[in-house]
Amino acid sequence: MKNSLLLLNLIIGIAAYAQDVTIIPGTTVTITTGTTFTVGNALTNDGTLVNNGSILIGGQWINNGTYTPGTGAITFNSTAPVQVINHNAQAFNTLTISGGGVKQFLADIIINDELILTSGILESSNNAKINFSSSAGFSGGSDASHIKGTVQRAGQGDLIFPVGNGTNYLPVELINAGAGTNASFTLHEITNEVLTRDNSLASISDQRYWELTLQGGSLAQSKIKLPANGEGFSNLDGVVVAGSAAALGPYASLGNSGFTGTPASGSVLSNLAPTVSFYTLAVANTDNTINVFNAVSILEDGKNDYFQILNIDKYPNNAVTIFNRWGDRVFQMKGYTNTVREKRFNGLSDAGNVLPSGTYFYSISLGDGSDTKTGYLHLK
Repeated sequence: MKNSLLLLNLIIGIAAYAQDVTIIPGTTVTITTGTTFTVGNALTNDGTLVNNGSILIGGQWINNGTYTPGTGAITFNSTAPVQVINHNAQAFNTLTISGGGVKQFLADIIINDELILTSGILESSNNAKINFSSSAGFSGGSDASHIKGTVQRAGQGDLIFPVGNGTNYLPVELINAGAGTNASFTLHEITNEVLTRDNSLASISDQRYWELTLQGGSLAQSKIKLPANGEGFSNLDGVVVAGSAAALGPYASLGNSGFTGTPASGSVLSNLAPTVSFYTLAVANTDNTINVFNAVSILEDGKNDYFQILNIDKYPNNAVTIFNRWGDRVFQMKGYTNTVREKRFNGLSDAGNVLPSGTYFYSISLGDGSDTKTGYLHLK
């Protein structure tokens, strides 16, 4: 089969080729197991396409009808600068990106099994996103092939989001994501914006930041890993992950619990959980200043689930005391730490009772002879 085809009800059970294909309304075309169906140029589906084999598309894919992924695979392998993919927010079983150039997707794409990134940039248009099912994964991921747009993943454990800026591969990783996690990341390249920081940071990235949207699950026991590519750091020892509730800040340090690779190609792992919406890399202030985050939630929704005191782990002889508004002590802990649930304030009294919402007061002794630090916190 060559040139242009209008496909009626048909079962394709042998290797087949066509230059342009249109599946007309009210008809069903089935690609059987073991069959490779190659379309050299455009494939337009106005009917129903059932794929249990393999489809290779060299031009645009316009899915106005129903695509049933079955057990099949589909490959977009155009060598043109731009290949348009309009899948109409339906699912692929196995999707392969090859041929180079930009693969511009105009609507959400669901990956049921695997995304194979070989060569080419999956670039979002119309705010479309790539959505991995809980059992789906990906292979590849490089400067030559990644997703320029929002990536959503469901599952638990270590989840990688293969995002980039169209030139550089800049993946984000959630470590130890909790059961039922459903999260998305979007990479934002900085143009004229300036990120602001608090006193826990000496400097902050002027290159990019990542936006996290959590649709389900909890990240209270998780960490976040960010790539350092293109940031210009001389080393990664003092580099930390920084987080903020607002895109432009102020950003605060989430610490550095480890890094891998070199400044040009490495990554940095946070020390604290990712409980806000925006993240970037920064250089920590090395004066060991205590910085108190004075909002605590008792909802256990992954947002401000505990009383966070930046750098408290650097003072092992510390003692933290919390009082209610009448001056009664409700919590006291020696050797307070952000990283151990039993050694931090989660909205419970010393007796294990849930404390009512309201304003409380804290006293922090660092145990190093310095003055006691006092202030207030909001529990809600």
